[in-house]
Amino acid sequence: MTKTPTIHSENPQEIAQSKHPGVTFRAILIGIILIPPNTYFIMANHLRFWSTLPTTMSLIYNVVVTLAVLTGLNFLLKLLLPRFALRQGEMLTIYVILSLSSAIAGHDMMQTVVPVIPNGFWFATPENEWQQLFWRYLPSWMTLSDLSVLQDFYDGDTTFYSKRYLAAWWEPILWWTLFLSVVIWVMICIDLLLRKQWIERERLTYPIVRLPIEMTHSDGRLFKNKMLWVGFAIAGGIDLINGIHAFFPAFPEIPVRKANLGMYFTEKPWDAMGWTPIYILSFGVGLAFLMPLEMSFSLWFFYLFWKGERILGRAMGLQVLPGFPYDGPQGVGAYLAIACFALYGGRKHIFNVLRSLIGTFKMNNVVSSTGNLTPEMRDSTNYRWPVAGLVAGILFLFIFSGYGGMAVWMIALYFLIYYLLALGITRVRAEVGPPTHEMFVANPRQFILDAFGSRKIPPQSLTMMSLYYAFNRGYRAHPMPHTLEGFKLVEVANMKAGRMVIAMMCAVFFGILVSFWSYLVVSYDIGANPGLGNGGYNRLRTWLYYPSETNVPAVAFMGVGFLFTGLLWWLRTRFPMFPFHPTGYAVASSMWTFGWLWFSVFISWGIKNLILRFGGIRLYHRVLPLFLGLILGEFIVGGAWVLIRLIWGVSVYSFYR
Repeated sequence: MTKTPTIHSENPQEIAQSKHPGVTFRAILIGIILIPPNTYFIMANHLRFWSTLPTTMSLIYNVVVTLAVLTGLNFLLKLLLPRFALRQGEMLTIYVILSLSSAIAGHDMMQTVVPVIPNGFWFATPENEWQQLFWRYLPSWMTLSDLSVLQDFYDGDTTFYSKRYLAAWWEPILWWTLFLSVVIWVMICIDLLLRKQWIERERLTYPIVRLPIEMTHSDGRLFKNKMLWVGFAIAGGIDLINGIHAFFPAFPEIPVRKANLGMYFTEKPWDAMGWTPIYILSFGVGLAFLMPLEMSFSLWFFYLFWKGERILGRAMGLQVLPGFPYDGPQGVGAYLAIACFALYGGRKHIFNVLRSLIGTFKMNNVVSSTGNLTPEMRDSTNYRWPVAGLVAGILFLFIFSGYGGMAVWMIALYFLIYYLLALGITRVRAEVGPPTHEMFVANPRQFILDAFGSRKIPPQSLTMMSLYYAFNRGYRAHPMPHTLEGFKLVEVANMKAGRMVIAMMCAVFFGILVSFWSYLVVSYDIGANPGLGNGGYNRLRTWLYYPSETNVPAVAFMGVGFLFTGLLWWLRTRFPMFPFHPTGYAVASSMWTFGWLWFSVFISWGIKNLILRFGGIRLYHRVLPLFLGLILGEFIVGGAWVLIRLIWGVSVYSFYR
């Protein structure tokens, strides 16, 4: 396991504030007030331009920019009205609320949920036969079939604030809000059960939240560091120059996104390498510098490993297999293995929780199945409420899905795989903190369809599974890692976990409602972008029209992914210096999204390796603010160009995709 250095503060003001609850009413209120502008920015940028999408990154840039502005205003407040200034815990609470609500509004959740509601009816044609195939299975309370209302939704040039539109949309909005709130509530309950093990005992690094923590120190130490502004100037300067070049092509640019290694390999079998970009993205370099060295090494190494697998497959003629190299099934197996082995590593903690629940746990007992519980494993935390919340949430998901027509065994299997994959990506972010982590190729439907085939699954179950595509299309902005990172910030700022749960649920409820509002307001104005909502229905048509059997090669490669990840995990436990981390294999399986950033991770790994080898930990801490400045500079200057595009509708430089 990787440990985080303990942060010691000798600042008297921070010591005095350490007893402050942090999660206050005003912090929650400010966070709720800031949800609408942040969510509108995300939705309008997606619907109007589909570029520089903030929720495709691990650290969501609009939240960081908002936190930076709030930090600046708070410094002024300290000078003018110090008694009303926000404390670090309050600032971090606002960050958690905005981070979680932004993830909910993301490219792989609410941006897919909203178009899924009407698309099944609007895009039905005699050619695709959707009406005959599955209209009768679509729950009326989760979808919208009134074509007269949908005409303006897709065409635009009107306003959502009409009694007719509100009356048509309110029921699916109500049920989807309730359902998604419970889905995330279950995640929070699971995090409450695991947080002591992953945060306090294993001391995972949580690199993603390092910048928000440093930004919110009450003494402003980060912003007083000259190295921060050097990094800010480098990243911001690149984005400023390239932004001007976008307006005036005669102005020189810095070509950080031009090279493609794959274009030089055109002969077989090397042409199987495909698109292999050599991009240097400042925020990717900065985030990778926060990772443990073996983690960043594993990320870029396994990206090339996956490329090598394609080349080898072409040389061996394996490309004739449909679906080769089966990166989807291998990714499913890898993430399931990460979740399972992480749970196995915390088995003593889980056993402790179970014993404490039934009231028979005794501190000094010798437990034959797990050995003695060491003093650090003893736990007086009351787990009854999280377990009760977990049971109630799961019961609701069964009732809701069953009422929609899903078979009981399918409900159990679907959500088991879903939450195991959610645990896998949460563990990856907590331990590695990659700049991005798309899991489009790893999802419950991939597992179920490969393992059983569509022929054995009832049509109603297939229909509900296609609707559930809406909230797990891909996992670039999965809510669960954000909730666990929120509990990490609880520890950092000495806050109360119970109050943070309240703040999170406020973020969830208002985040979902505001996402609906902003998506519908923009769509009725300019016309909806339905692209993301058709994926589930297209798959459903294929499942029903061409029933499939078990995909034996895919299942075999799923097993390969699981066993290979397990082997890497075992080697790391046996040999502490073993350089390959299994999370690198899982993250790099999504070669499109991670492909944008692999070279930035490689550059950062090389720089950090040299710094630690020749300058040691002292030099590392000295230059760390420079890399935080790279992130901040890219996000603020690059984000400013996106805001200019959104306000004036002009073409601008996009710092990412």
